[in-house]
Amino acid sequence: MVNDVFGSTKVAQESLSALLSRLPCILYQCLNDMHWTMTYLSDGCRNLTGYTAEALLHNQQLSFNDLIHPDDREWTFAAVERALAQKKAFTHQYRIITASGEEKWVWEQGVGVWDESGQLQYLEGFITDVTEQKHERDALKNSLGERDKELLLNVTLLNEYRKAVDEGAIVSKTDSQGVITYANKLFCDISGYTLNELIGRKHSLLRHSDMPTELFTQMWQTITSKQVWKGVIKNRNKQGEAYYVQSTIVPILKPDGSIYEFMSIRHDITDLIRQTRQIQRQTTDHLTQLPNRQKLIEDLQTDKVWKLAVFNIERFSEVNEYYGLDVGDALLQKTADLMSKFGHQLRLKLYKLSGDEFAFLCDERMDSEDFISSCRKALDMLETTNIEVDGNSFNLSMVVGISEQRNYYINAEIAMNHARNNHKRLVCFDNQVEIKDQLEKNVCWTRVLKAALRDERLVVYAQPVISNKGEEQFKKYECLVRLINESGEVVMPGAFLEVAKKSRLYTEITRRVINQAFEFFADRPRDIFSINLTLEDILDSSVMQLLQDKVEHNHMGGRLILEIVESEGIENYEQVSRFIAMMQKLGCKVAIDDFGTGYSNFDYLMRLNVDIIKIDGSIIRNVDQDRNAQVVADLVVNFAQRLGIKTVAEFVHSEAVYKKVVDMHIDYSQGYYLAEPVPLSEI
Repeated sequence: MVNDVFGSTKVAQESLSALLSRLPCILYQCLNDMHWTMTYLSDGCRNLTGYTAEALLHNQQLSFNDLIHPDDREWTFAAVERALAQKKAFTHQYRIITASGEEKWVWEQGVGVWDESGQLQYLEGFITDVTEQKHERDALKNSLGERDKELLLNVTLLNEYRKAVDEGAIVSKTDSQGVITYANKLFCDISGYTLNELIGRKHSLLRHSDMPTELFTQMWQTITSKQVWKGVIKNRNKQGEAYYVQSTIVPILKPDGSIYEFMSIRHDITDLIRQTRQIQRQTTDHLTQLPNRQKLIEDLQTDKVWKLAVFNIERFSEVNEYYGLDVGDALLQKTADLMSKFGHQLRLKLYKLSGDEFAFLCDERMDSEDFISSCRKALDMLETTNIEVDGNSFNLSMVVGISEQRNYYINAEIAMNHARNNHKRLVCFDNQVEIKDQLEKNVCWTRVLKAALRDERLVVYAQPVISNKGEEQFKKYECLVRLINESGEVVMPGAFLEVAKKSRLYTEITRRVINQAFEFFADRPRDIFSINLTLEDILDSSVMQLLQDKVEHNHMGGRLILEIVESEGIENYEQVSRFIAMMQKLGCKVAIDDFGTGYSNFDYLMRLNVDIIKIDGSIIRNVDQDRNAQVVADLVVNFAQRLGIKTVAEFVHSEAVYKKVVDMHIDYSQGYYLAEPVPLSEI
């Protein structure tokens, strides 16, 4: 039985070999090299090429590449490489030169064979003689008339166009009833369905629940009226994921004008839709859904001539503090609704800027007088309207800044701040000479500051801080900055510090003070010194890193006091608390400077865990005569003593004030009566 099986197998192999030897074709296996080095060839090789298989195997007499017509070698090799790169089968026709010199057309189909690691091992395939068929097709083409040739060309071109569309677009066809009859590969890829799952179904298979039924009704009415429909459709793939397509649906008509089928050509715009929505989120206020500050700035960058009005709700923070954030948000939403209705009537575009700011924008269609008049009407409307939120009634108080010149937003903000500071309801930047004068003054001081920084003319002075309870082991000094102008005159900080903040030079001044102070006091181990910091300094990572490095490198934490200016946003508890904890860990002490100004609050003294309170000069200046000043100072001192906090009286300018300060048991005094600030070199 076994012998019969093997015998029959051998007979079959011999029959197959004999069959292949008689056919004008070959089976092959070869290496993927420039010679197409053959490692196996079937016996049909002689019939096809005129050479024996042995002559071509391993290039013993010649390589298979030598047989390919010289004009066809390069593109044939390139075609195979393209197919291998995509791991696809390759098919092509080319010419070979046989052993007798005859030119033959052959058709080849082959594939690459890869191992488990993905390495290409060899090629294998099938080559057959198609010379006769090629000649017949050529003869047929030659026998065609001009109209036939044109028809053949058109058919060929149509097939090429179809291929081009299929490669670059999502294509499907339906019959006149909307049933899918064709879908290309891109359609299957994006939808997640196979061709078999799509054929015979309607496109409603892909319909996303977000899409309104009315849209598809209108679409069907359009295409059944033999018109082209275009639009964006949100679809759902087989996995339930959403995608967006830009769609064009074209009715295909029969010669008699009736509808034969519908062709749909789509392009995937999912990424574009998502990017657009991301941009919209970035330029839209999340609370009111109005365009935000970023969108306003983008709009102002166009070439139009604009008019801009910035509205600010006064004391809005009190609403959040007393009624809560939910009420504050609801109030802003209702304010936005009122302003939107007003702006819509006058064709003014409304923006929501920061927490309590809105803006109206218009172009040259409204003249200056009408725009200012409209803003006044809007202001009157907002201030006279009772806005009800959760049973609470609010009447808004607002200030407005207007600009009609370039740098619209900056100028409108300047005008608005000027209105607030001068207790005005509306200020137009373009009509305020004093604003422009102040801006010119700021520009001038900015130049002076930059020159002083460049020429090292910002220097540190120091003023002694005297103990009211007798001599101490250490002397204390407060470091103060002074500007030496080009004439050698000393300029007090009140003249330039505010400009420094607006021109973003303030933290650079702080860095100069830190460097000079540490350099001077490093060699004076019996001196304690203090440096003033604002919230801007504390939030600047470069300033904080410099300060920390200086303290750690010089081991001077125990001799450094950091004075935080109380009027500079000290209510930002979280940031300030982290800073205080970090510096106290390094051995530094922390003082609240100018206590009694700004947002004075005994509550934050307990929260911030400071070491020293410096009572502001506005309280100390007349403490010897003013009963109210005495009451406030006494309250501060008693509170500080209960918490173990030291106190310093600032602006001690006379003997009478000094005696009163000592009588009130304030720990330290500082002022011109005791000692004036002097350059570090004169201490």
